[in-house]
Amino acid sequence: MLKESVTLYEALEIILHNVPIKSKEKIDITESLGRFVAEDVYAPYPLPLNDNSAMDGFVVRVNDLKDASSTNPIRLKIVDVITAGKKTTMGINQGECARIFTGGIIPEGADGVIRQEDVIIDGEFAIFKKSVEVGSDIRKRGSDLEEGQRILSIGDRVNPGTIGLCSALRIKNLTVFQKPQVYIIATGSELVDIDSPFDNFNVVNSNSYALSAMVKELDAQPVLGGILKDSKEDIRESFKKAIKYDIIITTGGVSVGEYDLVKDVFAEMGVKWLFWKVKIRPGHPVAFGVYEDKLFFGLPGNPVSAMVTFDQFVRPAIFKMCGSDKYKRKILKARSKSKIKKKEGVVHFIRGVATVEDGELIVESISNQASSAINTMAMANCYIILNEKETRVEPGETVLVEIF
Repeated sequence: MLKESVTLYEALEIILHNVPIKSKEKIDITESLGRFVAEDVYAPYPLPLNDNSAMDGFVVRVNDLKDASSTNPIRLKIVDVITAGKKTTMGINQGECARIFTGGIIPEGADGVIRQEDVIIDGEFAIFKKSVEVGSDIRKRGSDLEEGQRILSIGDRVNPGTIGLCSALRIKNLTVFQKPQVYIIATGSELVDIDSPFDNFNVVNSNSYALSAMVKELDAQPVLGGILKDSKEDIRESFKKAIKYDIIITTGGVSVGEYDLVKDVFAEMGVKWLFWKVKIRPGHPVAFGVYEDKLFFGLPGNPVSAMVTFDQFVRPAIFKMCGSDKYKRKILKARSKSKIKKKEGVVHFIRGVATVEDGELIVESISNQASSAINTMAMANCYIILNEKETRVEPGETVLVEIF
């Protein structure tokens, strides 16, 4: 049943309840950056594989140096040089030591490392003027990662650190969720594309490009569906193309204007609209519907409203489609430098610029908060979030900010 106007939280609940999960595919680790993991991944062996030196220095038997001091230097014979990656079968016996470099494997019998700056070399001998504790500057086997430890969970997003870790463990392939395909349609006979002849009276279709970039940022696949004119026939033809994709986004055409036809025509074609209008600003006239396993988002035509509603509604849907519930950005407390007023009953997402001053997070509202002012989205690095009950903020008060 179509709900006329819902809260932000009701809208999210409805959307996430209707999101289907994408199928899995196996890809090379080099192609996995930004993708969402579809199977838990476990370490096939520990890291590090062997006890190894954390420093360049000398590896010793700790007991040999228990009485070492500046007045009682102890000489040990250097019997080996151990570099990282070198396999050595020579152990360290009483009265012996070995030169060792960072990453070198600790030989049998040795149980401590002394840094090279604390050692004097005298031909085949090393002179020590201080004692050392057992385990000093030794990285123990499995101290970074134990064998069998889970390193990735379903829904985790691959980052450069993930790729480095998997490479260290010789994990060449990852099973990930397939990329959602997002079809983006701009509606309105007044719109022209960026390469059209310049005309003071036309409106350039910036929404498709901004939303396409937002889709790519989530490592989903955007498909530009072009500009849809205010014609029922054109809208029907566009629908037939759109239903091949996982998510369909339209901008404009879902409000109450005379030419806002998209919502009605899509309903005629079988889209079940679940809500229309959300109690937020900007972005009040946003619609959500389903057709079989396809998701339809009718976003507002104003550029800022389109981007804000993508952030709050489409972004969570893409994450959920990829098996993840980690769509929430960091929400931090900041001290406001601005005086802000708003109406009660709606959540406001106010474009702001957050900075750190004297160790404190400070945020300032951008002066022009018009939903058509796309320049403000280029300037902003956060939303200042004011809940339904808040009506004003005074300079110096604490507010919540959603960091981009």
